[in-house]
Amino acid sequence: MTSTISSTSTSKTTSTTTGLNLRWNQTGVIVAGDGIGGSAANQFNLPAWIYIDANDTLYVADHHNYRIQKWVTGATAGVTVVDVSSIEDHPESITFDKNGFLYITGHSNERVVRYSPDFTSNTNVAGIPGSSSLALTNLKYPLGLDLDDELNLYVAERGNRRVTKWTPNATSGIIVIGTSSTPGFYGLLLSLYSSTEAYVSSEDTDTVYLWAFNATTPKVSLTQVNDTSTMLRNPRGLNYDVYGNLYVADKGNQRVVMYCVNSTIGKVVVATTTAPRLDLPEHIVFDSNMNLYVVDSSNDFVVKFERL
Repeated sequence: MTSTISSTSTSKTTSTTTGLNLRWNQTGVIVAGDGIGGSAANQFNLPAWIYIDANDTLYVADHHNYRIQKWVTGATAGVTVVDVSSIEDHPESITFDKNGFLYITGHSNERVVRYSPDFTSNTNVAGIPGSSSLALTNLKYPLGLDLDDELNLYVAERGNRRVTKWTPNATSGIIVIGTSSTPGFYGLLLSLYSSTEAYVSSEDTDTVYLWAFNATTPKVSLTQVNDTSTMLRNPRGLNYDVYGNLYVADKGNQRVVMYCVNSTIGKVVVATTTAPRLDLPEHIVFDSNMNLYVVDSSNDFVVKFERL
């Protein structure tokens, strides 16, 4: 995988910067959603995922409203670009490829759907709608997803305890991570440094793993945090900054944790004590100025933390 990370579409250049001096304002600003919840254009109902493009436009998987909402910078309401209620899918994770196609995991119908850049048509690209089993034609509780530079799709299947790779136009996947004894996975992020490794988060074990493809055990297990709450708890979404540091939405601890390059001890970078407080952070992204955005499913908002 190159230094352009498909999970955010922002070009990212890796370096040896440790990230030890990175800081964010601990008082965030709500930039999407009203913090109350509902189905109006300015509201969310259990938002599950967030994506930011090169123009700093946000896309939010509005899980219980069956829609993907687009929020431009400074907007007071979102615009529905995709309504998935007609295909009865709760949108979970989202990403865009380099050609502008949108990918959505829908765990209700056990599949990944790809939408055209103008959002007018869709194609099923992984899984058989409504069918779940261990068969490689199927997905079971698909959650995290990522794409490589060849547009191969990778899907974290919590129900099947595996990550499958789907080549373009494939009708079945290939298992690259997972056996019957591995935990269920949620977040998925391809490695910056190897085309055959990925980070996966597991709420079953409160761990983020770096896993080499086809290995039976993980290469690295991340659990420790240099804080009073010393362990991860229910880790969810994963992302990188421009320096290649890894960030974890530490949902159960209501915070965001950074693992500097080559470090196995996490550092808390956001843990709010004043409103708007994080309750259940699901995923994190960065804009072009390295401001940090967190989507919170309990508070039904996206909050921005400015880099200091």
